[in-house]
Parts: sequence; C-alpha cells; structure tokens
Amino acid sequence: LVERSAALGRGAHAYLLTGAAHLGKRTTAFAIARGLLCPSASGCSTCRHCRLVERRAHPDLRVLEIPPDRKNIPIRDVHEFLQGLALRPLESNRKVYIIRGADDLAEDGGNALLKTLEEPPPAVVLLLTAPTAGVMLPTIVSRCQVLALRPVPSEAIAAYLVSVHGLEPGSADTAARASRGRPGWAIQAAQDPQILQEHLQRRSDLLGLLWADRLARIRHANGLADRWSRHAHDVRDVLDVWTDVWRDALLAQQGLEDRVQHGEVADDLLRVVKVLPEKHGPDVFRRMLSSTLETRDALDRNANPRLALETHILTLPRLP
Repeated sequence: LVERSAALGRGAHAYLLTGAAHLGKRTTAFAIARGLLCPSASGCSTCRHCRLVERRAHPDLRVLEIPPDRKNIPIRDVHEFLQGLALRPLESNRKVYIIRGADDLAEDGGNALLKTLEEPPPAVVLLLTAPTAGVMLPTIVSRCQVLALRPVPSEAIAAYLVSVHGLEPGSADTAARASRGRPGWAIQAAQDPQILQEHLQRRSDLLGLLWADRLARIRHANGLADRWSRHAHDVRDVLDVWTDVWRDALLAQQGLEDRVQHGEVADDLLRVVKVLPEKHGPDVFRRMLSSTLETRDALDRNANPRLALETHILTLPRLP
C-alpha cells in the first residue's frame, strides 16, 4: 500500500506503525524502506539497493533508535539524525528516515521531530514505530498516517517455525500460542528456550499472587513499578500475559477450553476456575480482565506506575 501510493505520488510523508513488541514493526518498516528505495518499487530483496537497506548501509536510509544505555532518545541524537534531511537523495528518488521506538523520544526530541513533520521535505518519508498511537504526542500522530499491525494467527506462526526453524510441531504450537500473535517473539523463543520459560513464570507469578498476602502483593507491585522506568516493555509483557490468563480462565469458565490460547493455562487454572467464582462472584474473571487492560492503558497514558500497579495487584481476588 505504501509503495503503491508513493509510486502514484499520493503517499504520506510520515507513517506511524503501531503494535505490540515483537509483532513485526521493525521488519515492516524495513520492508517499506526496501520498497521505497528499490528501483523497481517492489522491494525485490535482491538488487543492490535492497541489500544495502538490509544492512542499514543505504546512503538514503537513516535509522534512529534508543541507545542501549539510555532511558530515552536524547535530543543530541535527534539533531544528528535530522541533519541533511532537506538535501536531495544520493542514489534513489527519495530518502527514508526510520525512528524505532518513537515513544522513547525525549520531550525536546519530540518537539524537534514535530517541526520536521510540520514542514516535511518533499523527497523524504519518515517511518515511526510505537506500541500505540496513544503514547505519542497527539500533534505528531495527527501528521502521520497510522498503520496498526494486527496479531498473526498462531497456526501461521507455528507453520513458519516448523518449516523455517525446524521445530517439532508440538514445540512450535506451544511457542506460537504463547506469542500472542507476535512472530518476532515466537522466533526468539524458538532460538532461546529461556524466553518461553520467562513467559510461563509470569503466568505462575499471577497465580501465586492469588494466595499472597497484602505485603507480598505490594512488594511485587513495587518491583514492577521500578522496572517500568527502564524496561517498560517488560512490564507491558507481564500485563499482557496476565490478560491472556484471565481471558483463558473466562473461556474455561464458559466451557470453551478448545478456544483457550495457551493450552497449559487451562490445566493450571482448573483448580481456581471453580473456586474464584464461588468466593468472588461469577463475573470475577471478566472484572480482572477489564482491570488488567485498564491498568496497562493507564500506564501508557503516563499514570503513576507505583500507584497504578499497587491498586491493580491489591484488587486481585484472594484464594483461601
């Protein structure tokens, strides 16, 4: 769509790619860059231009992302990134500027980007990535065409893991279901089994909190709040795992075990699926699903992380 619009002279000057971590925003951004810089406008992956894009070595491609030792993208990096923006392309008909994790821009960096978006050079396309449009400055979002990436069916991910990475069908299915439709996460889990173990541990942490006392819950919430400042994506992933647990519990409660996203979750929750509704009401799973989603949204809207997480975890139902 982007390449076709650009070829017809109707393309936007800036695109915002949104979606969960490891859903494919980076891969999509570079695929778009190949299509825009490829002489055939097809992103053929074989020509010199496409190969240079793949290596991040194309003279008309610039990439900006958060430094590994920083909490956000400093203004110095933004100014350096935008230098030469108005100059003509060196080899292609246009230039492509990619900002990975545009939500990590410092405030002054966001303002500098906004000035560029307000008066964009004609031969430049900017590709921004972020978890959601809601975490970006509204003035930046309004000047971008938003492309929201959707989860990939687990069957397609499992088939890819089997055919490309050589996983056994059972292992591929487990990783695909746990990925929540994120191909990048599934591929990493296939390459590093520790990732899947961490995922299962986060699920177990939630189940453990159902038996925990108030002090233990506060300590867990504070630990997550401390991680939010430097590793917000980890905390988002925790809440996403918890969301899936409550969703699966709700499905199991309704007798829809065949639709449970994580097959192993049904086994763990069978003991509590019967007890929690008796103690906390038949709509307990629906309430917890809504509360988890609201907490995640509140964090993305810059709510106080300690307060938001403590409030959520303290309201989890208790098991005797």
